[in-house]
Amino acid sequence: MIALFVAIAILAWPYIDLAVDLDIAGRHLDTPVADLAGAVLFAVIALDALAEPPRLTRPSLAGYAAFVALALVAVPFVPDRGASAWYLLRKPVFFYVAYGVVLATVVRDRGAPVRPLLLAAVTLASTITLVSSAGRILAGNTLWWSAIEGLTNNHKTLAVAIAPTLPLILGMRRSRLDLVVVGLALVALLASVSRTAWITAAVGLAFFVVWQGRTIASRRGVVLGVIALGAALAVYTPVLMRSHAQMDAARSRHSLDKRAWEMVESRPALGWGGGASTRYEMTLWPHYRINGVDAHGAVQKVGAEFGLLGLGAWLAFVVGMGARLRSRAALLPPMRDVLAPAHLHLGIWATFVALHANLLFSTETFSQTHWIPLGLLWGLSERRR
Repeated sequence: MIALFVAIAILAWPYIDLAVDLDIAGRHLDTPVADLAGAVLFAVIALDALAEPPRLTRPSLAGYAAFVALALVAVPFVPDRGASAWYLLRKPVFFYVAYGVVLATVVRDRGAPVRPLLLAAVTLASTITLVSSAGRILAGNTLWWSAIEGLTNNHKTLAVAIAPTLPLILGMRRSRLDLVVVGLALVALLASVSRTAWITAAVGLAFFVVWQGRTIASRRGVVLGVIALGAALAVYTPVLMRSHAQMDAARSRHSLDKRAWEMVESRPALGWGGGASTRYEMTLWPHYRINGVDAHGAVQKVGAEFGLLGLGAWLAFVVGMGARLRSRAALLPPMRDVLAPAHLHLGIWATFVALHANLLFSTETFSQTHWIPLGLLWGLSERRR
């Protein structure tokens, strides 16, 4: 039973709109399938704990506990207390417990077949992205976005989801099949025209692409340079291309950033409460037009909703987790091939870096698309074999 729900969580992980939507006992349930699988895993592990308490994983618990505690302290002081409290429970708390603790523990102790499930999930998501992109491109809307009914409201979310996992596949690879899947995913990312996915993939693959005997990422400052260059190109490419669609997207991001800064300025310590980015109303034209859209970037979102204190605790969580994963990523000897050899802990570290590079530009901070891979990384890193 546990294996079944691990499989469901991984296979459904990229699809934020693949949800169960029905009425039960007078209440409306609208929850992504991946999160339902995570809830079932939590229930099963909780029942098992009644007989024999398991040794649960606790990724960077001190930092995350501080983050949640600060968010709880802020609840009585934010404008929408009920919505903020529910968001805190449904997103930050649920994701940490269901994926950072439970899924990671299952992956570590129950021998979940992560590699074949991840290959299947990335292959499926890449194929769906390619089919969607083909229709969009043939319709003459290459630079615009399109919804995929029942799976996502924006095809780019699939690209953003699969991009950070490519180095993990390379780190676990055992045959040419893994390289074929990575190649298919790269074509899908290219067709999606998602600049965030391109930057994320470039950061992750830098840890495996070899140049002059060393991986690109092993050179000091290169990864930060890739992120900075990608951000600059994302801002200025629409101007150079003279694309109205891309300029509109760039202006929207600018509006979102201005909104986040206004929120931080007005409530700098503890923020406006969980989920407030989609509720906060700017009255300065033209920025009001983006109300209802989440902040595009973890720094902007966490800072605006949980304040600078919450942002500090969040960064402590990320740094604490990253330090543990980095310590296990061994340095590789000089290489002659174009691609570094398979190395699980290098793949884990590269994917961790790619996931958080992704968060600098995306809305995935509190989403299954970020937390399920994060839980897989932590569980794999603690496996004895």
